[in-house]
Amino acid sequence: MSNQYPPPGGYPPPGGGYPPPGGGYPPPGGKTKTLGLDYNVAAMLCYLPACLCCVDLIFCILWLVTEPKENRFIRFHAMQGLLLFGVGFVIGIIFWILRTALFVGGSTMGDAGALGAAGAGLFLVVIQAVIGLALLIVHIMGCIKAYNNEMWKIPVIGNIAEKNS
Repeated sequence: MSNQYPPPGGYPPPGGGYPPPGGGYPPPGGKTKTLGLDYNVAAMLCYLPACLCCVDLIFCILWLVTEPKENRFIRFHAMQGLLLFGVGFVIGIIFWILRTALFVGGSTMGDAGALGAAGAGLFLVVIQAVIGLALLIVHIMGCIKAYNNEMWKIPVIGNIAEKNS
């Protein structure tokens, strides 16, 4: 049995039949080289929300370093999880810079400037919360799809992950 994903025979598989709805072929059964986890559990760990002490970042890097290139399922989810982490990190830095600029700019303009900066800062907090909620939903969807053995691609970063996994 080959360890490639999808099977080299293509569609339909040599024994006949079609993939299950919504998921393509499940990855070949097996365990990861490092921790001995099932492939779907290992892929799911790549999408844990970053607020959990960057555990997703650790698992993404671990799977990319230790899993063989033939294991496209785990490597795809690890790369996509890593890119999703990067998007969230960059967005966080952008909002931090904007809040810092508002604070510094507002404090140098006196009372009127400080009041305007406070209003703009509140607006930034609301926008950041909405974006953070959207990212949390994408993380949860990634966990569910990976656990169900699906090669679910997030728009834009999914294509990048597929090319580089």
